[in-house]
Amino acid sequence: MYWTIYIISSLLICSVIATINKNYYSETLVLSFVIFITPAQIDILNLDYAPSLFTFLFNVILEQNLSLRPLRPLVISIPASILFILVVRIFKRKFF
Repeated sequence: MYWTIYIISSLLICSVIATINKNYYSETLVLSFVIFITPAQIDILNLDYAPSLFTFLFNVILEQNLSLRPLRPLVISIPASILFILVVRIFKRKFF
């Protein structure tokens, strides 16, 4: 339940962020959406997931624990989304 509300609200926020630069609207929308949505494990022993960016910020600000472990999934998802954007651009240039 909470994930669906979070996904819809982050899609709206990403749309607002993407309207800042209208030339690269779709690229900004996809990248910001990936950054907001990528999940990370909250604890090593737990199987609960939370958005990795906010987990990292929570750890740094409130727990004062500088650990880059919550950002590990972003290392995989951001390059994958950039690759996806490049493939879509190449496909559009070739066929449309």
